[in-house]
Amino acid sequence: MRKLRILDLDGSLTTQSSLFPPEAAEWVPARIWGPRIRLACTFGTFERFRRWLDGAFESGDPGITFYGSGDFHHVSLALLKRLPGPFNLLVLDKHPDWMRGIPFLHCGTWLRQALRLANLRCVFHCGGELDFDNAYRWLAPWHEIKAGRVVVFPAQRPFNRGRWAEITVHPLLSEGVSLAPALNNALRPFRAELNRLPLYISIDKDVLSADDAAVNWDSGLLRLPEAVTILDSFLSAARGRLAGADLLG
Repeated sequence: MRKLRILDLDGSLTTQSSLFPPEAAEWVPARIWGPRIRLACTFGTFERFRRWLDGAFESGDPGITFYGSGDFHHVSLALLKRLPGPFNLLVLDKHPDWMRGIPFLHCGTWLRQALRLANLRCVFHCGGELDFDNAYRWLAPWHEIKAGRVVVFPAQRPFNRGRWAEITVHPLLSEGVSLAPALNNALRPFRAELNRLPLYISIDKDVLSADDAAVNWDSGLLRLPEAVTILDSFLSAARGRLAGADLLG
């Protein structure tokens, strides 16, 4: 069983202690870092936080980490840097989080930085809806998307503005179509890659509808059972090998 960690950056999880009794999880006090890295920080500040995190965790096991609000998704980058070997990455998020050309690190750029990790093979982004094909589309990692290193499964609608017209994407939710078989079919071209390596999972709860999760950003379209179906499908394709996971929002 994977180790559970609570990284307490902003106090949001301490009010839910009944979900994480002390004996069931490793609690890591980190509120001293919360104001320093919330939303955005310099690369130098983030590197100091990453080194602090290495010393604060009890073991090198990536485990399953719960931490803070949606303002902190760039913390996932520090967790990914702890992984010793090659892996694939599954991201469930309403937003892309991959903007390029930004001279500092924030919750909307961390995935762009993660793509620079030598041991990260492929990224599968699921449940996205906002900031993919609007004016922010110019900031997407187009080289990696066109090369197939970044694979996008939108929540409900195809993206077709600008360069998206050249990319095949498979919306997850279609009226009258069951998600599980549709997703399993869409994963066929990627199954060999998913079979090959462990899978790390990063979940921002803003991918879920407001009926299923209270978040500090705008809510997404996925219902909780649909998110579980996505996780099951990808983990099955990865032969159950979980490299680690994190959840925020």
